[in-house]
Amino acid sequence: MMLSAPLIVLLAIGAPPPEAEGTAKAAAIAVAPFLGDEVAAVAHFELAKLNVQSFVRGMLSATADEADVSQSTKPVSDWVDALRKAGVKDLFLLVDPTDLPGVPVLVIPLGDATDGRAVAKVLAEGGPRGPGRWPNNETIRGALVAGSPAAIARIREAKPEPRPDIATALAAGGDAAIRIAIVPSTTQRRALEESMPNLPPELGEVPITTLSRGLRWASLAIAAEPKPALHVVVQAQNADAAKSIQTLAQNAFKLLARNAQADPGLTELVKTLNQTTTPQIQGDRIILETDLEKTAALVAVPIRKAREAARRSQCMNNLKQIGLAMHNYHSAFNAFPPAYSAGKDGTPLLSWRVHILPYLDQQSLYKQFKLDEPWDSATNKALISRMPPMLACPTGSRKLAGEGKTTYLTPRGANTIFPGATGIKIQEITDGTSNTIFVIEANDDSAVTWTKPDDWNVPTPFTTQGLFGHHPGGTSAGFADGSVRFLRDTISPKVFLNLLTRNGGEVISSDDF
Repeated sequence: MMLSAPLIVLLAIGAPPPEAEGTAKAAAIAVAPFLGDEVAAVAHFELAKLNVQSFVRGMLSATADEADVSQSTKPVSDWVDALRKAGVKDLFLLVDPTDLPGVPVLVIPLGDATDGRAVAKVLAEGGPRGPGRWPNNETIRGALVAGSPAAIARIREAKPEPRPDIATALAAGGDAAIRIAIVPSTTQRRALEESMPNLPPELGEVPITTLSRGLRWASLAIAAEPKPALHVVVQAQNADAAKSIQTLAQNAFKLLARNAQADPGLTELVKTLNQTTTPQIQGDRIILETDLEKTAALVAVPIRKAREAARRSQCMNNLKQIGLAMHNYHSAFNAFPPAYSAGKDGTPLLSWRVHILPYLDQQSLYKQFKLDEPWDSATNKALISRMPPMLACPTGSRKLAGEGKTTYLTPRGANTIFPGATGIKIQEITDGTSNTIFVIEANDDSAVTWTKPDDWNVPTPFTTQGLFGHHPGGTSAGFADGSVRFLRDTISPKVFLNLLTRNGGEVISSDDF
């Protein structure tokens, strides 16, 4: 079983604790009976100090929505709470390359107040989207050991090997909620040397022994008191080895910076990380202390920029798909779809968005509509919640999208491409398809039910109210030639109005918007 994303989250979070339940020394003693000579890393979690949602919410408030944080962390939070209720105080993950790519071995010391059966049930079930499932477990040497059958058998039959470096690395993490010790074995170091004698030229082409022999162990600790912080200690063989490892780390960061040059947002992120994560050499150790709250605030700006760029790109791609569907509809019916279909008495029935479904690879959904019934008939109303994903702007409200509401609207008016129940032919767009808007992206206040024959009625007197807001600086619009362009929010109302008409005879330059 592959490691799930929530398990990776669990490996990277801590939270404001009550009084500590144990010490690093006690943790080392507790896990020692289960350490084989090939265990490369040990992660120790003190569950009394883990408050998953509150910590992640505090750290990511500047970069993620509250709903996103709660949704993504709830499975892990519930899983931790269930273990805590069963009396679990400490949890260890043992990473042995032999067990990968499956789940690592999990060791839970069983105290007098621990309900072993309840713990085994939590591990076996895993929970929906939890950090993982450990269906196989066994009580060995006073602890519940969970993992693959082969891993459990290995631990049961093996004689524990003294691993003093693991104990030292765990102790280097102090009383943090999460302590991770990384200590490659002799066999693992030798295998690395045989498979890669030298590092790549981009990293200086130095011998791999710079790492395999220069590094003794590394410790990562994540704490919340007195402030959220990451504490990293790299123990080298000697002072010279520490300098060589630091140089290697600097070269790796430079390589990352070079690879990020094509992406301005990523470049800014790398630059910010470089400014906030500077390791210091102290004799034969490399020390890194990072204020996680400060770092999160600093990287929030480039992260937001990168996310907005990605969302804006996806939004424009959605509009391109819609525009292509419009043209394929025209090829089939010799006209673009009408703003809405109408009954015999002229009553509007269904939006143009329904009628282009076959050209959005949504033929099966299209066939379920009663085309001679209005959008809110019993049959058609039941399909509102099945709005295709390309009709939802990624920056828009997820709640509205979940309700089947879209912000991709056609401009409705006598001289637009969508005047009403009659489809317009491409020959009727005398202003030129490259100068006439097909579909505009509005803001959440203007959202409409996607099947409803409702859009953006061009107001008189003209105003752009209700359009801008999803993306900083403007909004995206699909044009009748199939292109998608970004309209700046500084666009002149007159120019904007001219772009909406199909036959106004205006001369418009792309520089105008």
